[in-house]
Amino acid sequence: MEHKYGVLAVTTLSTLMAAIDSTIVYLALPAMGATFHSGISYLTIVVTAYLISTTVMLVPAIEITKRIGNRNFYIIGFSIFTVSSFIIAISLNIFSVIIFRFAEGIGAGIMTSSDIPIILGAFKKGERGKAIGLNSIAWSIGTVTGPVLGGFLVAINWRYIFLINVPIGIAAIFVGSRIIKNSKPVKLPLKYKSALSMAIFIIPLVLGIALINTYYLIIAVAVFPVFLYIQIKNPVIEAKLLKNPQFSLITIASFLESFVFFSVLFALSLYFESDLGIGSIDTGLMIMTYPLASIVSSPIGGMLYDRYPDGDIIMAAGALLECVPVIIIALYLSYIPELLLIAGFGGSLFWSPSTTMITDTLGERYRVQANNSMFLMRDTGIITSISILPLFILYFSKINVSLGDIFISHIRLNISAGISAYLLFTSIISLSSIIFIYIYHRMRKEYIERDGNKIF
Repeated sequence: MEHKYGVLAVTTLSTLMAAIDSTIVYLALPAMGATFHSGISYLTIVVTAYLISTTVMLVPAIEITKRIGNRNFYIIGFSIFTVSSFIIAISLNIFSVIIFRFAEGIGAGIMTSSDIPIILGAFKKGERGKAIGLNSIAWSIGTVTGPVLGGFLVAINWRYIFLINVPIGIAAIFVGSRIIKNSKPVKLPLKYKSALSMAIFIIPLVLGIALINTYYLIIAVAVFPVFLYIQIKNPVIEAKLLKNPQFSLITIASFLESFVFFSVLFALSLYFESDLGIGSIDTGLMIMTYPLASIVSSPIGGMLYDRYPDGDIIMAAGALLECVPVIIIALYLSYIPELLLIAGFGGSLFWSPSTTMITDTLGERYRVQANNSMFLMRDTGIITSISILPLFILYFSKINVSLGDIFISHIRLNISAGISAYLLFTSIISLSSIIFIYIYHRMRKEYIERDGNKIF
């Protein structure tokens, strides 16, 4: 029998699993590079391969969920994620890691497309913000656990950070198959063209940026017209959602905010371990203040939104609290743990109300589409921000960026200068989200004054 808190508990398992994996891998990159003799570009692809497949999977997931039911799809996602994690742990080269990180991301994309709609379907209006906030605590706990646990595991062997996903995945599959009631399958044709065209465009684009390889970029440019044509004919985001000011403006704001949300941990992990020579355990302890603050701010953001539905004000405050400390870190590279504590509080304060506002814009009928579109835009922002890190490091290291795809780990890199410029760039991009929050605030205020209705 399905119970709302039981559903929240089991979906939280997937959130915890994804959260641990999102931060634990950053600490493993230097050790992974030493094992496989790989430079910064290929290590960046280890991160982005996961994000690309997660993002691409969100597109067909809408129709697949309807065809086979949310519980069945959820279990499939867990299974793919768990098996891929095991194969990564026993990989013998960097290319195997990249391939199965891509597969692991497919599993994560399936879980991402399922868990929030399942939660919102189990809770009534007025409780959903709190439910999302509570679910976000698991993300916060996972991202706190990731650096600390990852630091200890990497000190032994980096492979253990992927093996840890296996028991969590098995437990989630067992519980989820019993507690989540499957939705009624509906026979619908799969819109695979949008997902396929997106993969064909995004993969060479990200490879071109991360490897600083002209040939991949030329391929991306060449296939872009085809990608654009297919998206016009088979749009990823439905027109009714795009025409809604709440969905479109808050989604753009979330896309911009995502530039700094994960990139700060990725960049600082490399800075501490590869530039300062700090061990993985101490690095994990220093960056854990960022997700630690999220444990407090995630439920606060959700509860504030339930009580005061003016989510735009909460989001703007969160964006400021997140971006200003990162700008200070970029300029001075000092007091990093303390500033990360403030930034982490702001990032998750932004997350809960924005997630609820976007996903619940047009009610239950469009909830899955809105949820997947939101993560599609957020993941695109994260992929873009992480992919450009090698460009900053190689530029400030005075290395010809056209050679960025070769093995360069034997060359002394100017990591600190590159990361300072990188963090300054991404934080300013994220801070610009306030512009669209303000536009939404003004439009909403004018709409209320004109029609006396608080809903667009």
